[in-house]
This record gives sequence, C-alpha cells and structure tokens, in this order.
Amino acid sequence: MKRYSIILLIACLSIGCEDTNFRSSVPHVPVSYTLYITSEHPHFIVDNGFQTMTITKSKFEREYLGYAGLLIWVGMDGHYHAADLCCPHCLKSSKPVAIDGLCAVCPICEESFDLSYGYAVPTKGVTKEPLRKYQALTQQTATGLTLRITH
Repeated sequence: MKRYSIILLIACLSIGCEDTNFRSSVPHVPVSYTLYITSEHPHFIVDNGFQTMTITKSKFEREYLGYAGLLIWVGMDGHYHAADLCCPHCLKSSKPVAIDGLCAVCPICEESFDLSYGYAVPTKGVTKEPLRKYQALTQQTATGLTLRITH
C-alpha cells in the first residue's frame, strides 16, 4: 500500500509541476523582428504609459512576424511585451485580435485578453489560454533604443 501511495504522490507532483507556459494552440512559426524605438517610433517609450502597436507586414526579407502578426505593447508595469495577434480559440490568422482599451479582442468569438500587466490572459469568453507570448528584449545601441522580438 505504501508503494502505491508513493507512486501516486510522484504522479500528482509531476502533473502539478507541469510547465504549460510554452504550450499554445497557436501554431509555432518563426518570430524575429526589431523595432527601432529611438529612430522610428520615439513616441513608443515606457515613460508614456500604456500603449500598443500591431505589426502585420514585414519591412525586410528576414523579418518573421509569427502566425497572425505581432502585438507589441507597453504594459502598466512599465515593460515591453509582445504576443501573436492570433486568438488561441479561433486560430484564424486572417482575423487578428483588435485593441480595445487595455484588452485585445477577437473579432470572431469576442474572446477578450487583458494586456494591462503583460500577461495577455483571457478575461471574457470560453478559452483559458492566453495569447501566445514572445520575448521582448530592449537594447541600447549606438543608434538608440531597440526592441527585439523573438520566441
């Protein structure tokens, strides 16, 4: 009996500790984009409060924008964040989420995702899955501040 209890305990711990941060229903496609904040988007700095930007067209050949495009924002936490524009419930790359205040809203199923503190978690609808997040890394270069989006 003790042996079965130990096996059950190990099974429960492994399930409970499972990391779901890297799983998403949104297809895994390349993401590589650089936003030149100082030279191209000087208004898009963290000192200006919450703001968003969507990127759906590449400027250069080697830029990859994810599945439906990129959503980049400055959260209420004062950090840059990035996610895919695809709703994880509908999975329609042709119908990206739209910005409505502090939320991203799917035009098809009306799922709503809270962007305020960078998590992009669902707040309205049936999905439990947040938007697919990407890394947003800032770097100070000789030409100014850049934001690099990758996954």
